[in-house]
Amino acid sequence: MTHAIQRNQLKTFYYTPVHCPFCGTRVMGADPVDETLITACIHTLFIAHDMAFEYRSERFDTNLCLNGLSEREVEERWLRETDGIDGLTNQVTLADAIKVAAYAPAPSAYGSYYGFAPTE
Repeated sequence: MTHAIQRNQLKTFYYTPVHCPFCGTRVMGADPVDETLITACIHTLFIAHDMAFEYRSERFDTNLCLNGLSEREVEERWLRETDGIDGLTNQVTLADAIKVAAYAPAPSAYGSYYGFAPTE
């Protein structure tokens, strides 16, 4: 039986740093010199925003059949989704996978998405 990724939304405190729920690693903004530095742990599946993926793990690519696709082909795939990257990342079916979706308030409607799953 496949299970869809569990989803948690941050709307008020959308700017709160996101940490891996399995090991506690802060996945973005942990570097005091460069807050855009990604510090993905072994549990991180993806880090994305509405306009692009910042990080995709091999497990994520395998789960969504993205292996071997160019960045352009991956972009074309999520552009076909009704909800873009948000919709594509909702399709993850790894056991106990968790997604944090953080949305900036209106009028922005900008989203950031972080996915995690335990290792087997």
